[in-house]
Amino acid sequence: MPLGRALPPKALRGFEGMKLFWEPRWERYAVKVKPGEFYVSDSNIVITTVLGSCISACIFDTQTQMGGLNHFMLPEGTQGEDLYRSSRYGLFAMEQLVNELIKHGCQRENMQIKLTGGGDMMGGITSIGQQNIDFILQYIKDEGLSVLAKDLGGDQARRVAYFPTEGRMLVNKLDHRDDQRLIEEERSYSVDVDQHLDDSDVELF
Repeated sequence: MPLGRALPPKALRGFEGMKLFWEPRWERYAVKVKPGEFYVSDSNIVITTVLGSCISACIFDTQTQMGGLNHFMLPEGTQGEDLYRSSRYGLFAMEQLVNELIKHGCQRENMQIKLTGGGDMMGGITSIGQQNIDFILQYIKDEGLSVLAKDLGGDQARRVAYFPTEGRMLVNKLDHRDDQRLIEEERSYSVDVDQHLDDSDVELF
């Protein structure tokens, strides 16, 4: 470890398995969130992910000064499917994130939400990005939550950096050269996730 760099902060219980790494750009530790995952922290880190048609909700509690980010890829399951079986679905992903924050003393009325993602990655061939957008906006409305900012839709993938103790979300639109790789990775995850919920290792960076 280079001189002057502090040890990585201790993760909250339940997130110990997600590896922190040093991010020179932000001069702090970072963690990458893959599809179907979420992360909550009260430490001065950055939570990162890459989104195509997927959505990330970033939630910050103004009183506890902690926050988190999720990454879901589908709005809902097919008829007859157990919606809560996989965290790839929006409802499960949102309940996971909100409930984890509440478990650590956060309250819904203090939550500020920022949304991003839902890109049209296939030129209108599928509407999954828009379906994800429709879902998350309806969920926010139904739950009476507060959206502080959103960057949704369009035709570009996004690299997201979220600072959970500040509630700051940075979004970088990616070059279209990365589109096909993201499309293939999202498709592969969608096919495999139900069979490999515990050992799926999709890496979007």
